Amino acid sequence: MKKRSTADNSSRTGIGPQCRGDGPFRRRMRLHQSWYRHEVLDVPFGTGPTQTSTTCYGNMLSADAADAGLNFLTPDIHKLAAKRIEKRRGAVEPFRLLRNMLSSQPMCFNLLSLVELDHDFGTVLARDLWGTHIGRVTAVKFEWAPTPKEEYLNDRTAFDAFIEYESNDGLGFIGVETKLSEPFSPKEYDGQAYRRWMCKDGPWRSDALPQCKERSVNQLWRNHLLAWALLRHEDSKYVRGCLTVIHHNEDVSCAKSVETYRKLLRDDSTFQSFSLEKIVSVWRPHAAEWAEQFEERYVALVKSKDAKPY
Repeated sequence: MKKRSTADNSSRTGIGPQCRGDGPFRRRMRLHQSWYRHEVLDVPFGTGPTQTSTTCYGNMLSADAADAGLNFLTPDIHKLAAKRIEKRRGAVEPFRLLRNMLSSQPMCFNLLSLVELDHDFGTVLARDLWGTHIGRVTAVKFEWAPTPKEEYLNDRTAFDAFIEYESNDGLGFIGVETKLSEPFSPKEYDGQAYRRWMCKDGPWRSDALPQCKERSVNQLWRNHLLAWALLRHEDSKYVRGCLTVIHHNEDVSCAKSVETYRKLLRDDSTFQSFSLEKIVSVWRPHAAEWAEQFEERYVALVKSKDAKPY
């Protein structure tokens, strides 16, 4: 069923062009997003992946469709994303957020805005997914990192989302890293700013450092380090915290990196991972309409199995 359309009268119809350089999973996900734009949103494709790009892709929204907020499942989620853009700080990229359907950034809003828009309802969702130690969700921040950065990792590492909550013994947090089809950063980071947090009581094995620097897990290590630094900072207000990685259930490469990284830990109580399929399953009883929309947009790739790319 066609969902909605805009006034864009562009001739860019159909599934639209794909990218020859994509790996297998990214190719499949780009095609699915192109199918969703064409079959569900019923709007023309646009150009990307950056604002100055002139190359057409089926997963890119046109300007009119982006302005109408069609990269988001509901108008309320679009409003939340627009407010985040207005803050003009952090790693939020307006063009990517509003127009690139393949990006994990709008997916993060489509997923976790449910927790932010209504904290009472969000608390129910959070408790079902993360555990009953969560007393009440108090805030969800998108593309967030603690400041000043010099007192943490002294780089641009940030959480895609940051959930703060009250528990019986004090404040807690969940730092979230979301992956849709993007690979982890290929650059290998190391240095004293990172190693200072690899203390004896940390969650890592004593022999883990050489492997933590490897490309396949380096970004996970930095995300986890940021969570640990926030928890152990001398002025920390948190009594508990963790990093949660959220990825597509068919993203074999991401799942492999997560499991490789988990083997470097002697204690994984501050590190978790969930598939999108798992989250939809857990939250469906509370948010059936959202679950149907999110599943169609991101999880149910079978719906686009017969889509024909250009």
